[in-house]
Amino acid sequence: MNTVAELWFTNKDINERWSQVREDFWGDLKVATVLAVKRLLETRMEVEMQDTIGARHWKRSPRRRTYRNGSYYRGLMTSFGWVGNLTIPRVRKGIMRFKCLPNYQRRTQDVDRMVLEMFLAGVSTRRVKEVLRPLLGKEVLSASTVSKISKVLNQQVSCYHRRGITDDFEYLILDGIYLKAKSPVHSRRRCILVTYGIRKDGTRELIDYRLACNGESQAAWERFLTSLNNRGLKGSNLKLAVVDGNRGLWNALNMIWSNVPRQRCWAHKLRNVVNHVPKRLQKVCSNEARDIYNAGSYWEAIKAFKQWSRVWRSISPKAVECLERDLEDLLRFYECPKPMWIKVRTTNIIERVFLEVRRRTRPMSCFTNIQSVERIIYAIFFRLNQIWRGKPLKEITQNS
Repeated sequence: MNTVAELWFTNKDINERWSQVREDFWGDLKVATVLAVKRLLETRMEVEMQDTIGARHWKRSPRRRTYRNGSYYRGLMTSFGWVGNLTIPRVRKGIMRFKCLPNYQRRTQDVDRMVLEMFLAGVSTRRVKEVLRPLLGKEVLSASTVSKISKVLNQQVSCYHRRGITDDFEYLILDGIYLKAKSPVHSRRRCILVTYGIRKDGTRELIDYRLACNGESQAAWERFLTSLNNRGLKGSNLKLAVVDGNRGLWNALNMIWSNVPRQRCWAHKLRNVVNHVPKRLQKVCSNEARDIYNAGSYWEAIKAFKQWSRVWRSISPKAVECLERDLEDLLRFYECPKPMWIKVRTTNIIERVFLEVRRRTRPMSCFTNIQSVERIIYAIFFRLNQIWRGKPLKEITQNS
């Protein structure tokens, strides 16, 4: 007969006992599942072997076509875990080809799909091993194996660069980022040109990217923009293109979309302005210049510039000339709806994408080849576009 003390449990006791039961149950279930998969595969191969030979074990049959020749052992990585010591039967003549387990296969297709999904979701090739260890057991994939699996993305990358583009974008943000990749002789910095678009309904998309051999030169930008134009982005609905001060990009825009207004990035411009100011005054100069683009209207911004220039012309006339030279292009964003001002007056919206690129590529001091750069950029863009799908910018949706 149980006493009252034996039947009494505190919350702590219940939690501890339940955790033990849960660990034992799931641990036993995983072992049993792997064992069941092993038996299922071996049974299936034995059935296929009997069909091929035309006779069962130790049976005489006039339909016999060949004889068994022992067996060997193989391992297989599945989504249920590592299945070791699979018994693979052999035939005396020829090579036995099983439908359930292709020759030389060491991983099931669902494992490869799992790795690709993790890679596209932002997990680096080196960390895939850590993530898969509790799921698949000790026999996990190496970083080099994950890299080989990710090469399947090369075809997707090619299709991404060739797909058609809709001509419904109103705002374009264009910029470039540099990554280091190996060449046949030595490593070198590779420039990646990027186009980010915002549609009328507020949906956004990383439209495309292109590795440029000549950096951010006019020829490189012209090839990239011409490709976008030929694939459908004619620019008929474009209201503004946000760019930095790169002269090659400006000239390329004049060639491809000459009628599209351009907004000069304030963040890049202010960095150029403060370079003409003594270091001890740079922060003050930059903070006071922000009153120009924070103004409530175009004419208030002009007034703020005149006030700022009166103060700083005597201190650093070159700084004032640097800002005054491009003032008209710096204030283009006032022609857009007010909720969009903060989004289109700088290229910061695409710089956040570059932060994600640098986060993923920081552990990689140097890429082994151009294809690996293409794959990692495609994975980042694919993930971000999936996150943004169906989530328009609130600045546009609230205004409409």
